[in-house]
Amino acid sequence: MRRVEVGAWVRIDDCPLEYSVIRDEIEFRVGDGCDGLDLVFTERGLANLLAEGADALHAVHTAREPADT
Repeated sequence: MRRVEVGAWVRIDDCPLEYSVIRDEIEFRVGDGCDGLDLVFTERGLANLLAEGADALHAVHTAREPADT
């Protein structure tokens, strides 16, 4: 299954993150109470997010480093 069922824009900063493993899926809760977002990943989907997220974090850190002259 290669599809996105819902498109959304979300900005995540310093907020609570929790996860639950339900059978073969991982459910992340971002935020709390009525002010939250649930994301459900398969194992492969979560692995892809973590790999791309690590690359993105590295790119942000690299962009902040002063250029060598």
